Amino acid sequence: MRPILLAFALSLSALVSAQAPLVPWPRNVEWQEGDFALKQVGVIEGEGAQGWGAQLRKELSSLGATSIAADEILRSVQLIRDSTQGEEGYTIAMEKDVVRIAAGSRIGALHATRTLEQLAAPDSIGNWHWPRVRIQDAPAFAWRGTMLDVSRHFYSVAFIKQYLDELAALKMNVFHWHLTDDQGWRVEVKKFPKLTEVGAWRTEADGARYGGFYTQEEVKDVVRYAEQRGITVVPEIEFPGHCSAALAAYPQLGCRKDTIAVPTTWGVFHDVYCVGQEETWSFFQSVLDELLPLFPAPWFHIGGDEVPKDRWQHCAVCQARMKNEGLKDEHALQAWAVKRLQAYLTGKGKRLIGWDEVLEGGLGSTAVVEVWRGDEQARKARANGNAIIRTLYFDASPASLTLDKVKAFDPLVDGDAHGILGAECPLWSETADERSVGYRIFPRLHVFAERMWSGEVRGDIMERTAPHVARLEQEGWVTATTDKDLFRSAAVFDPQKRDWLITAERGRPDMDVAWSSEHGSGTFTDSLRVVAPGTVKLTPRWREKPLTDATSIRIAPHLALGARQVASPPPARQYGRDPDHGMTDGLMGTTTYHDGLWQGWWGVDPTITIDLDSARIINEVRVRCLQQVGVWIVLPRTVEFFISDDGVKWQAFSTATHTIPVEGAGPLVHDFTTHPQTAVRARYVRAVLRNSGKLTAWHLGAGGDSWVFADEVIVR
Repeated sequence: MRPILLAFALSLSALVSAQAPLVPWPRNVEWQEGDFALKQVGVIEGEGAQGWGAQLRKELSSLGATSIAADEILRSVQLIRDSTQGEEGYTIAMEKDVVRIAAGSRIGALHATRTLEQLAAPDSIGNWHWPRVRIQDAPAFAWRGTMLDVSRHFYSVAFIKQYLDELAALKMNVFHWHLTDDQGWRVEVKKFPKLTEVGAWRTEADGARYGGFYTQEEVKDVVRYAEQRGITVVPEIEFPGHCSAALAAYPQLGCRKDTIAVPTTWGVFHDVYCVGQEETWSFFQSVLDELLPLFPAPWFHIGGDEVPKDRWQHCAVCQARMKNEGLKDEHALQAWAVKRLQAYLTGKGKRLIGWDEVLEGGLGSTAVVEVWRGDEQARKARANGNAIIRTLYFDASPASLTLDKVKAFDPLVDGDAHGILGAECPLWSETADERSVGYRIFPRLHVFAERMWSGEVRGDIMERTAPHVARLEQEGWVTATTDKDLFRSAAVFDPQKRDWLITAERGRPDMDVAWSSEHGSGTFTDSLRVVAPGTVKLTPRWREKPLTDATSIRIAPHLALGARQVASPPPARQYGRDPDHGMTDGLMGTTTYHDGLWQGWWGVDPTITIDLDSARIINEVRVRCLQQVGVWIVLPRTVEFFISDDGVKWQAFSTATHTIPVEGAGPLVHDFTTHPQTAVRARYVRAVLRNSGKLTAWHLGAGGDSWVFADEVIVR
């Protein structure tokens, strides 16, 4: 671990209590006159405290504060075992030449060491000291965790160790390692090599191979590294859903037995484990038998969230299992599967943790429920007798999860702490990787850590966090200094100039944007004017290093460019930036439905009319539509095309259909295209988009209306 103490040379040399960079703030602090000079200091371990001073010796050594010979010791830090402090509590009693640390365990002594690390400061000539202080401290919550999703984006062992260092510095004590999901299986299982040979890799849209996994030796290394820092690693292996990567490796484990690819998009996928067949149970139990010994933690997380039931509904094996077990529906089948897995884990000495969906259909009271869907689910878990972990999702942008919202986070249920183990700040990695993840984490993690350790957040926390943030940025972490998105871009068409203005919203003023296109390249900060169609690639940078992959703005030339559109009914006001030219601005919508280019209609058949300003020869008309079923957006059943010379009398042109199933959840873009056998001449073009109708039975919004999302009407 790098010497944290040196980083605080960036802080003020004259430390006063209001400015002491202690995060989290201790339960009780009493400041005294004078200081404790960090020079010729010896660390003495009392009876029962042997080995507790290793980290403290390392940090003091980095400051040149330790004495090599016993007869050179002028000052001492004494470590004392005191069972009254509890597992993680400690006291620090500092006198002029002696510091006494009393702790109930090595973990408590580590927490005391972290506090002393944050207190160390240099004087005006560079001599280090601790301000004289007495501290009594213990955590408000036992479970102070974070979750990192390594499936959507893979994080190296080196990065994880860096992250663990930061968790330890803030007295966080749980690292929830989300090791498998649809987009990648990330841990070696020797009995089933295809899990990593196939399931750990995916082919991206540009043809690149992306992925990675952790060998069992690397897992042991990470677990050992965490344990040395007082952090427990809790693994998560998803069951029975979110398993596309496993099914890509071993198709026989699914209900349909068909070969699928490891997904490259996000969302909820319909293929899940076939829990009705014994082969699935043999597989999963063998996986557990290999992995459980790698993780000494008494808990094992099985996920259990977002499990579509339609594959089970049409699976003869699963239906037979339901009949044999007397299960009334597929929700009961999921509950039966979770309880069976819970019994297996219990036999292995492990306690099951699952996301709150594991409550559906019944759950054993000894399981731990990680609640992500709010107080109602927490109340259900409490009523069922389950211990509870609350969540605050850090994958949300700082613009939506502001620091004030983190400060206001309350892990209790109706003001009651009964059954609450603590909380986690999960970070799902769809839009974050090693380059940019710091922006999602810091300094919000400091605020969250103080809330979970101290039970409240003091008003001066941002002042106390400042030197921590400075040190993090010096080490290369990009942090969120404001409540803004890391990077957002927008493009707007100017129908008068017939060019496009690209604007950038940057989370930090010291960021810039690298751009490239068929017509040139360069950098800009706030805006860029584009005068010709093509593809413009944008890459946000900090200190001249990219923070994300490039995003592309596609501008297509066509006859309707700049034409006025009339939509009936008008699109929903919250989608699309330009109701007059949004369908004719040349800008191609992305697979992000809220990118400002898509226009949306809920539960209706929108009619879009384009005035080309004069009669034109037409060889092709197409309408781009989006499907993202998870957010209720479904492709229209058909698109009917019409043409007119005067905008009054209309002639049916053609009808475009598609064969994409609703199960193709997306996000995906489909072009409804028509090519007349012979060219036609017309001034007006009209498209009628026929809504797909009510959402199907398996959908969360079953029976409700769906959205139609359309972008450009392209005429050639």
